[in-house]
Amino acid sequence: MDKIKIKLFYLMIFLVFTQGMWERILLFSTLPQVLLDASILAFILYKFNYSFKVPGAFLFLMLCVVAFFVGFANGDSVIDTFMYLRFLVYTYLIYNQLFSNPISLKRWNGILKLIAVMIILQGFGALFNIFILGERVEGYVGLMSSLGGTTATVFPLLISAILLVYYLFVVKLNTKITLVLSMLLFSGFLVGFSSGKRGIYFIIPLVLISIIIIAIPKLRKFKLLKRKLVGLASLGLLIFPLIIYGMVNSKGLNYSLTGNESAFEVISNSLEYAEDYENATDQYGRTIGRSNTSTRIIENTLSSSSFFFFGEGYGATKEESTMLKLGYYYGIVGFSRDIISGGLFLCLLTILLFYKIILNNNSIRLKFSAVMRYAMIIVFLYTYFFYSSDFTISLKINAILVIVMVLLNSPKQRVALVELLKRGRVLI
Repeated sequence: MDKIKIKLFYLMIFLVFTQGMWERILLFSTLPQVLLDASILAFILYKFNYSFKVPGAFLFLMLCVVAFFVGFANGDSVIDTFMYLRFLVYTYLIYNQLFSNPISLKRWNGILKLIAVMIILQGFGALFNIFILGERVEGYVGLMSSLGGTTATVFPLLISAILLVYYLFVVKLNTKITLVLSMLLFSGFLVGFSSGKRGIYFIIPLVLISIIIIAIPKLRKFKLLKRKLVGLASLGLLIFPLIIYGMVNSKGLNYSLTGNESAFEVISNSLEYAEDYENATDQYGRTIGRSNTSTRIIENTLSSSSFFFFGEGYGATKEESTMLKLGYYYGIVGFSRDIISGGLFLCLLTILLFYKIILNNNSIRLKFSAVMRYAMIIVFLYTYFFYSSDFTISLKINAILVIVMVLLNSPKQRVALVELLKRGRVLI
């Protein structure tokens, strides 16, 4: 990858992770989004080379054909269809370009350092919101976003999953690496806390425990497994008071608290609130929780052939007429958004495309890489089916995902991957 293309990539990453800051500075102007789209297109189109050897290359084209056919069937314009698809298109084309272009070890070091800096900057942005602005706003997600609250849960979930896999496979942590990992983890937590997200206290522990269970068989032959599990248990005990503090200071979870509850009473009350919230309805009987909204969308899918194949059209999820017809008010997640917009086949093709991006390995087979893939697919599946549309409506999560998966899965990056793991003292 030449100097101009890599600099365009750096610019794109910078704008992805600072878009919210520019929106606030420019009083929510559309200019930051225009600049971001321009930087993405500049990176993709400069010396554009679409490789059919990259996993998902034919599937991606099929998805585009189906999406435009569905748009035509629903009376949506070409522009409406592209606007709906554009971040999915951007994600795959960026992945295709990075996968098929050899990237030197020096440039991989630069990419990983830039990502680390961008993650830590989100923590500073969260601190600014808490202590300077004196407010916790759901839509303010670090410096990334001023509008989308769900990213404040998915972002720390993704960061925590990556850091956990690295910690499990690293032979020994020196002071510098420990400091960097701590800053990355703390920044992720601050993003969720400053946005007032309740989900981080339930989703992240659940996903991390799942990853540990998957990793144990891979690490069983290594003597450091016991030490790693003891270290995680110790870290859990240190973080536990922060989790309780977060629950007590989160709107919704603290509504029924008096302030005299024990830690386990706080957790119990929080779980009860979460269960009630997931299955709640409004005064008109429309669903407002993710669980019951997803159930209602599935029921509609199975009862209507036109809805099954074509959905209601792009952008329909926020239309009052669609909400009344399907019986929901809130709680749309990734798969339900795609089904409502373009039908079941569009949803299935989207899932298959991410499956190809995450799990198709054309590089060296390593235990570390295998566990990281499983971790990423768990994060994707949980988010897409149970939480939000973050993987299909922006690049904030996908930018990190794509970088990780290209490094692990592309044969063009094999030499750089092995060298990076050796330098990081990671078991391979």
